[in-house]
Amino acid sequence: MTISAGNDIVDLQAIDTARTSDPRFYSKFITGPEIELRSLPELADMPTERFVWLLWSVKESVYKFEQRHNPGLVFSPSKIIVGHITPVLSMPLATNGPIEGKGFDEQPCYKSTMAFNQHTFYSRSIITNRYIVTVVNNSDHFENMYWGVKPIDNSSPAYQSIQVREFIIKKLGAFFESNQLNIIKTSSGCPVLHDGLAETTIPVSLAHHGQYVAYAFHLAGA
Repeated sequence: MTISAGNDIVDLQAIDTARTSDPRFYSKFITGPEIELRSLPELADMPTERFVWLLWSVKESVYKFEQRHNPGLVFSPSKIIVGHITPVLSMPLATNGPIEGKGFDEQPCYKSTMAFNQHTFYSRSIITNRYIVTVVNNSDHFENMYWGVKPIDNSSPAYQSIQVREFIIKKLGAFFESNQLNIIKTSSGCPVLHDGLAETTIPVSLAHHGQYVAYAFHLAGA
């Protein structure tokens, strides 16, 4: 099984609700069969803008997962097909981060199944009234997937980048006896964890939008 990590976050306070709800906008990356998912009873009460950005975050996460092993991959969200979405447990109405977890067994979330390049992917998405955060795997088991999301007080790209790296490195510090952890992006933009000058085999994924940052990484046996 390919080991990788993919995640995404959407700050719901930073979106244009009217534009998001316009079919001329979302039909660029959501297919007809995916739009029909909106009529499922379990999704009937979800606002349109949350449904749209849920699908976007799932597709973005799949792309990040695959990009690690296919650096030339071009993001084509309409080719990543969401086939199923279902809520798990009752959904939280609000939360003030940061929150971190390992797996999603006890976490209210949405489960989705996606198809892309003849492969099946699985996701877990947490939706609050503030953000949507998604983590993707190519197995429907997330017990080795660590994730976190936290608010920040500045939405500039440079600040977001610093904060998300500090966030994940602090968590990874619990598993390394090293103070030389850093994250370097490849030429294709994929983040890679290094310990000093040495590249590690732990796949990491970073995301930021508005005033939120999020990470995910796969660490077996920890």
